[in-house]
Amino acid sequence: MELPDGRKVRVSAYPDGSIRFRVDGLPYVLTEAYLSGNPENDKAILKISPGKQGSSAAYNYAEELGKSNSS
Repeated sequence: MELPDGRKVRVSAYPDGSIRFRVDGLPYVLTEAYLSGNPENDKAILKISPGKQGSSAAYNYAEELGKSNSS
């Protein structure tokens, strides 16, 4: 899947039931994770943000974004 800014997200499913997410444009930090509960009624939700939420990755992301926009 291509995101509005051109980054790509890829999802892989494996025979053991696991799922792998691959996202272009690092760094990211995990900002939400809902992984347990009633499997019949609940869903697993993961949210990653590009270095925001007070992480030290925020500066790196903004710096790299500025470099790519000025090219």
